Amino acid sequence: MKNDLWQREENLMKNNNFRQLIGVQIQHISIGAAVLTLPFNEKLLQSGKMVHGGVFSVLIDAVIGTAVRTVLEDNTFGVTAEMNINYFRPVTEGAIQAKGKVVNKGRLLVVGIGDIVDEKGRLLATGRATYAIKES
Repeated sequence: MKNDLWQREENLMKNNNFRQLIGVQIQHISIGAAVLTLPFNEKLLQSGKMVHGGVFSVLIDAVIGTAVRTVLEDNTFGVTAEMNINYFRPVTEGAIQAKGKVVNKGRLLVVGIGDIVDEKGRLLATGRATYAIKES
């Protein structure tokens, strides 16, 4: 069932052409947390027939950013100030899932972490990102 946070995020993502292009979908959203999925798409593979690492980067940023938006005031937004990712294993087929959560919200910065797993629950990548809070 879609809650108010889910509906707000879906409305916001109607203007995010890039997320629409690659097919990112909301699976779960709650205060300080989010889960996104990305169906398999051969167009996201690099020359070695693995999902491109940049796609993992986009998912880490997207899932943490989604979680961050759930803890911000209505008149503010977050912009990615720093992000790092560790890659553990490639994926060559099947949907992938990104799970993110906020670990600290300050007055000016929000820090979150995210993991990407495959359909078998194996950890593919993990990341951390810091978002600067800006007024709308």
